Amino acid sequence: MLATRLLTAAVLGPVVLVAAVLGEPWLSVLLGLVIFLAMVELIALLDAAAIEPPQVLTLLAGFAVGTTGLVAANAASVGGALSDLLRATATPGLALLVLAGSIVVLGIASFARADPRTGFLSWSASTFGVAYIGLLVPSIALVGHLGPPGGSPSTAVGGLSLGAGAAWTLTLIVVVWGYDTGAYLTGRWLGRHRLIDHISPSKTVEGLGGGLVLATLAAGLGTWLTGLEPWHALVLGPVVGIAAQAGDLAESLVKRAAGRKESGFLIPGHGGILDRIDSFLFAAPVLVGYALLLGGVST
Repeated sequence: MLATRLLTAAVLGPVVLVAAVLGEPWLSVLLGLVIFLAMVELIALLDAAAIEPPQVLTLLAGFAVGTTGLVAANAASVGGALSDLLRATATPGLALLVLAGSIVVLGIASFARADPRTGFLSWSASTFGVAYIGLLVPSIALVGHLGPPGGSPSTAVGGLSLGAGAAWTLTLIVVVWGYDTGAYLTGRWLGRHRLIDHISPSKTVEGLGGGLVLATLAAGLGTWLTGLEPWHALVLGPVVGIAAQAGDLAESLVKRAAGRKESGFLIPGHGGILDRIDSFLFAAPVLVGYALLLGGVST
């Protein structure tokens, strides 16, 4: 299993890193594909949990919310009618308006269920799925639009003089990958005490500690890439690492409800798309919040 995981990471890792360095539009193109595949997997999990959401409507709604979120993240480079639409919907935001419309449509679709309880569960779960994937995946793109005050995502920063957007995206990747790697290896070799047994029996307290240590070391690399003062790594690593672990557990909760060990089978040794992005879904908005509030950057 470990050999398969490493081989898959060696193949897919460079694709992710290249998209991060190249930035837009490649990052959003990759994330658009991720949104579609993640929605397919999530709908299958909800089906396995006997919730049976309206599959086509839920898939279309999730993809619509996610892609409008990506468009909003790229607002500065969007022109024409989309630019006018973004200005008109600046409050509360295009993605949120599409989400609100999705809630209405999915609610109406639930009227067809003979049992009101079944209809309510289907409506609740489908709208959860749309928000979970459709709102959180675009937050990864938002990381790629961070820049220094008075600058832009393309402004050179840090030790490699990368564009700020690329530097922040790489920081997100190395910290999350650092946490996941540290937690996996430490838990595998030293894990004795279960972290949250009823959700994910394989997670251990020792793994959490090892993950946070490696996440902090990775955050040190991130501060060098982004030009932040080194002390930020001592806060950024643990905060983003804990968010990454929470994202992993949140997806495990869904899989547990569905009676599944993995969300899919697209990535050998790693399961499905959701299994690979779950940590990023919670870590990305936390990193954006940290950067805006404490990191002295802007979007």
